[in-house]
Amino acid sequence: MTAEGREHSDPHPADQTTQTDAKVAAVPAGQAALWRTLTDSGDLAEEGQSWAELMHAQFDEAGDIHAAAVFAFVYDAPSRQLKPIGGSPINRVAAAAAVDACMSAVDQLRPVARGEMPGQSRASGMIVAAAPLIVKDIPVGVVVVEMQPDSQAAMRRAMRKLQWGSAWLRDRLRAEESTREETRYAAAVEALNTVIAVAERGDFSTATSAAVTDLATRFDCDRVALGLRRWRRTKVKAISHSAQFSKRMELVARLSATMDEATDQRAAVLWPDDGVEDTFATQAASVLAREHGAGHVFTVPLYAIDRFIGALTFERPADKPFDLKQLEILEAVGTVLAPILDEKRRNDRWLITKALESLAVQLKRLLGPAHLIRKLFMAGVIGLVVFFWFAQSTFEVSAEARVIGTVERSIVPGFDGFIADAPVRAGDVVAKGDLLVRLDDRDLELERLRLVTQRQRQQIEYDRAVATRDRAEINIRQTMIDQANAEIALIDEQIERTRLEAPFDGLIVSGDLSQTIGSSVTRGQPLLTLAPVDAYRVTLQVDERTIADVAPGQTGALRVTALPNETFPIRIEKITPVATYAEGATTFEVEAVFLGEAAALRPGMQGAARIEIDERRLVAIWTKPLVDWFKITLWRWSPI
Repeated sequence: MTAEGREHSDPHPADQTTQTDAKVAAVPAGQAALWRTLTDSGDLAEEGQSWAELMHAQFDEAGDIHAAAVFAFVYDAPSRQLKPIGGSPINRVAAAAAVDACMSAVDQLRPVARGEMPGQSRASGMIVAAAPLIVKDIPVGVVVVEMQPDSQAAMRRAMRKLQWGSAWLRDRLRAEESTREETRYAAAVEALNTVIAVAERGDFSTATSAAVTDLATRFDCDRVALGLRRWRRTKVKAISHSAQFSKRMELVARLSATMDEATDQRAAVLWPDDGVEDTFATQAASVLAREHGAGHVFTVPLYAIDRFIGALTFERPADKPFDLKQLEILEAVGTVLAPILDEKRRNDRWLITKALESLAVQLKRLLGPAHLIRKLFMAGVIGLVVFFWFAQSTFEVSAEARVIGTVERSIVPGFDGFIADAPVRAGDVVAKGDLLVRLDDRDLELERLRLVTQRQRQQIEYDRAVATRDRAEINIRQTMIDQANAEIALIDEQIERTRLEAPFDGLIVSGDLSQTIGSSVTRGQPLLTLAPVDAYRVTLQVDERTIADVAPGQTGALRVTALPNETFPIRIEKITPVATYAEGATTFEVEAVFLGEAAALRPGMQGAARIEIDERRLVAIWTKPLVDWFKITLWRWSPI
């Protein structure tokens, strides 16, 4: 059975918890050294190499497996990378197929075999078999063998040997993981203790002094110093067991240079660097150690949010070097401590300092690289400010407006009487001479009839006196006749005045007597109000905050509620000095006249008017209410 590229898993996987402590009864002399290295070395790379060579030897002893190479890898899950820790033959590099099989094994969490499966005779193709090393359900490594087995049974035995042999490596990696967890736990404890020491102090200076003294005591250091970055230089802020120190001290300068050295390299720097994989510049640290008697110097940069804010420098005597676990703990302490110290430093500043630093940060982001959206936003804001500063428009004052007639005539009776007829009411258009109101004249007609009868009787007496030539009687009767004629003329005048007619063409603005026919009226009582239909004016209620900008002769426009699509030009004629308080605002009445035809308007219509004042900047127009309010408030509270 052959299948090119097919994945194969052992149907009978060995128990991965099987221990490999049992040794072969007779160990060849060449393998004894490998077994000692495997069990006693303590170095994972050496142990991995010994394991690969021993497994390769066991495959060779089988006779029918024909292993070409054996490899062991440590798997880094976050980066998905394989790091070799052993291979046999020593100088051989794992084939691409072997690496692919390893990745499939860690992805599937089970053994994987790839290649041309052997048939009845030995296959010419290469087969790779990989088994993952799983600790707590997480792949931590993988082992792989490149082989040409004689049969499928030989291939299955090879897979079982690989799984059984990988148990030792799995346990070794489990121990490594436990050690790392212990280190992380210790680092968390130490970091928490340092954070507590910082949090218990109020101000930044006291907190930093407490932090470095606590670190020096806790990690058995001769001296621990803390520095903060400012203007690309690190300034020493605290030294353990020293409440005060001079910034001009030679020690402070050396500490500052050592901190700059680590911060510029953006990495923790150890001097001397024996056994450290990565090599960094340590000139400043060596000078500090030589001049001030330190045997070992370790500097940890402090990183908070998005930048390096300073560094911690630890010094120990020559007989107390830092081990790897302590270095990891100190780096973890610096990582935890950095944002806390930065926050306390920020909170301990003066308010003006906070404002200036915030402004500097924003300017740096605005003028520096990246932050494209911020730059576009600020460019837009600046563009708008420039536009509104130079752009000008007409400053206008808005006011509530009401249309009234140029002349309004009240229709009043000339004497007391009763309403007999009222053919018109408010809203009717009338012509000159049209009847508006007619008073009841029946009493006046009866009075006139009485006076006419009395005049006729006096006329008869007058004629008789003329016939008798009684001169005295003639004069008396003539006087009585003249009196009657005068009274009749008065009655006729009153009868004529019972008809109240329109004095001119106009519109009835107010009054409705149709529901009061027969009711009494008194002399001088307003019955109707009449206004011309072709002569109007406008009264504006201008707010007191803008009345100072209004002057006679200014022009504007009016729109009434009844005709929202039409605009009527107006001109200011008069500003009354009388203020009116209504609806929470004080207004002044301003009178205006129409500059054109206003045939569609009617007295009583209301709307809004806009008076054109002058040309001003847009920003001045929009901020005028705020500026005026600020001026008044400032003057009100100003002591001068």
